[in-house]
Amino acid sequence: MLFNKSKSGNNRSTLNYLKSIRYWHRPIGGLNEVISCMEKKSVKDPTLLDKRYIELYAGSLLAMALQKSEGLEFWIAKPENDPPDFVFMTMVFDHNNQLYFHSREVEITRYRSEEVSLLERILKKDKPYPKDYILLCFVEVPGYLESLGEITRKLKEKLVHIEHVFLVFHGVIIDESKNISTKEILRKVSVVQLLPRYSYQTIDIQEEMITGSKDTKRLAYVEGVEVYYGLRKEDVNFPMIIK
Repeated sequence: MLFNKSKSGNNRSTLNYLKSIRYWHRPIGGLNEVISCMEKKSVKDPTLLDKRYIELYAGSLLAMALQKSEGLEFWIAKPENDPPDFVFMTMVFDHNNQLYFHSREVEITRYRSEEVSLLERILKKDKPYPKDYILLCFVEVPGYLESLGEITRKLKEKLVHIEHVFLVFHGVIIDESKNISTKEILRKVSVVQLLPRYSYQTIDIQEEMITGSKDTKRLAYVEGVEVYYGLRKEDVNFPMIIK
């Protein structure tokens, strides 16, 4: 969970590759990147974009939900190697004012058809990932009504490797014929944690965009144990998460 050395003993050497990530973005940056792509392609639904942006959409929403539940600022990045699809990071100061970077690897899967149950879709991803890996399932099936509490119970019985499972529900379904802007169609979505404990949260995307527009630390990079905001001296253009 920690990718820098600490006294906690929880450092995992498998996260050393995170040092190669040049920039960390706030979750609102991921959402804005998806919106920009939607506007460029003249679509009103993020699921009409290619897989990379659909995953960025779901991942950004999960990071926003975790910010609320954890009471921390979250940062996201897409590593060069896949898996994982994304990495989430928080910056935490201890009682000695020493900075630690906590990270979680995130694998994203999509639930797109009821031909296979949601439970089966999640179990198919039960692979020997590193400890604390997050599995995020983006539920795109409209009107999904299966008991999530029952799925949680069955997952506790059947999962072998994965301990953290989240769902993000697709909450943007609109009539393409309506003359409405991409930003105006964004509304509330549901984020559900199935494991290690069941919990539910609603994200108001418009509200997040308003709050995010006031964020002056949307971009960060790390050198050693120092954090810098904005572009590196040698860079001119604002970096995108999806390259």
